[in-house]
Amino acid sequence: LINAARLIGCESHELKETLSARRIQTEEGNIVEKFTMQQAIDARDALAKFIYASLFDWLVEQINNLLEVGKQHTGWSISILDIYGFESFKKNSFEQFCINYANERLQQHFNRHIFKLEQEEYELDGIDGVKVDFADNQECLDLFEKKPIGLLSLLDEDLHSPDANDATLANKLKQNLNGMACFKGDKGRVFGVRHFAGEVLYDTNDFLKKNQDSLNPELIELLSSCNGQLPQLFAIKMLNQTLEPATSLDSPNQSVSAKFKGKLFKLMQRLEKTKPHFICCIKPNRKQLPGMYEEDLVSQQLRCSGVLEAVRMSRSGYPTRMTHQEFADRYGFLLLETNESQDPLSISVAVLKQFNMLPGMYQIGYTKLYLRIGLVSSILSSRVF
Repeated sequence: LINAARLIGCESHELKETLSARRIQTEEGNIVEKFTMQQAIDARDALAKFIYASLFDWLVEQINNLLEVGKQHTGWSISILDIYGFESFKKNSFEQFCINYANERLQQHFNRHIFKLEQEEYELDGIDGVKVDFADNQECLDLFEKKPIGLLSLLDEDLHSPDANDATLANKLKQNLNGMACFKGDKGRVFGVRHFAGEVLYDTNDFLKKNQDSLNPELIELLSSCNGQLPQLFAIKMLNQTLEPATSLDSPNQSVSAKFKGKLFKLMQRLEKTKPHFICCIKPNRKQLPGMYEEDLVSQQLRCSGVLEAVRMSRSGYPTRMTHQEFADRYGFLLLETNESQDPLSISVAVLKQFNMLPGMYQIGYTKLYLRIGLVSSILSSRVF
């Protein structure tokens, strides 16, 4: 307590009093109400989370301000989004619920982007009628976001109910969502969500508490009057936010899940305006040792990250692509009759016709040949010398 007070910049007895009681204003004056042990623990945790989150935001803001100098001159910028992957533990709580919801949104962005690139390449090269199918996880996103009956709406609704608790929340979710394809009711406080990456069981224990995570006004007042420059800055920012409309993403009146959803939507809007490149980091083994490869772990990560789906998407179309010049240089020697004056496109078409390749096995674009899986090996296996 003494160290915490010193770092914040206030007296230890002031911090102790603010964490252990609150003032209630009545007609007769202020009444001091002592907290229970659990209320004091919740107040302490809320203060720690507020300082941590505010410090994180401040650091990111400072870094972005320094790096933005180049953007001011060029109008261009490079941004890095580093996120946790899909999470599924023996016990999954509110934190995993939020992380997996964000991953579900980002997974849809990834799928649609890969799909869009595939479709655009076909269209730009003059190939029509090729439909690229991809796994859409919209049903799962509807389960989270649908109003008024969706996971996030029902969760926020219970914050305003004085009789609500973790058990009643679980029952409410099961009563309202059992008909949805991606929802699964389970025993007690547990419910399941069929995510893109797999099914996860969530325990609603502490869901309501974590979703509220409110900070007592007395703690904000204490921070605003302390000697620490940063805590004071954080408190002033929070006080200013209380004057803003409740629709603000940073409004203290909003639940944690509502703020999270708002910021996630803002992120998605920004990502839609960018040209993304994806880097998927795969952990080869659980022990984090070199030279060790665990097939089941790697396979699970590839599936959860959508890499296998992207490969399936590519394989369902025409995954082998070569320019006419590349194809002519590599396979033109197989022609029984050659004409040196032929252009690369004519040579490519002649090779395909010589080996009786079915039209559905390839597409001829302006600049490239698009080939189904196995076509090249069929050509090579049927060649005659």
